Amino acid sequence: MNKKIVILNGDNLSGKTPVNDYLSELEQLLTENGEEVRSFVIRDKNVKQCVGCFDCWVKTPGCCRFQDDVEEILRAVIRADLLLFASPLILGMYSAVLKRFQDRMIPIIHPYLEIVNNECHHKKRYPKYPKLGFIFDEKDASPEEIKNVHFIHQRMVLNLHSELSYFESVQQKNPKELSHEISHI
Repeated sequence: MNKKIVILNGDNLSGKTPVNDYLSELEQLLTENGEEVRSFVIRDKNVKQCVGCFDCWVKTPGCCRFQDDVEEILRAVIRADLLLFASPLILGMYSAVLKRFQDRMIPIIHPYLEIVNNECHHKKRYPKYPKLGFIFDEKDASPEEIKNVHFIHQRMVLNLHSELSYFESVQQKNPKELSHEISHI
């Protein structure tokens, strides 16, 4: 069965970069394997900053007040089997471009809370959420910075009722290996 995969390229730079090159090859391999891939280059999209108004929870449930490209991307995300975030690590964190998009993902969960493992987490808005993966360029990152980014994504999957299926460095796993793993989950 073909998987629906959404790739969110959060590299803040265009042209030849480790993340851009890796994603280009990965997308080609996944497509050759018969997967349905939608790729979004966040830096080229109109993604406004979340202002924390919570209109997406209260006034227009599930819809942000801003009319930008996020709505189209979130529709693809919620229909996907796998969502791959990708970014270089910059000063100990993933790019501001990717963070801005992730902040805008709150419309896909409810404002209502439930207790999961003795912690408060948001209830599901949709019956199914994609598995998540994070691909990063660790070139200038310390082990502690990588650990912190991993922790952030582990926490994210709790609220998205998902699992972190991949946390891979472009320096550690080549696109062919990752493509094979993705096609066999």
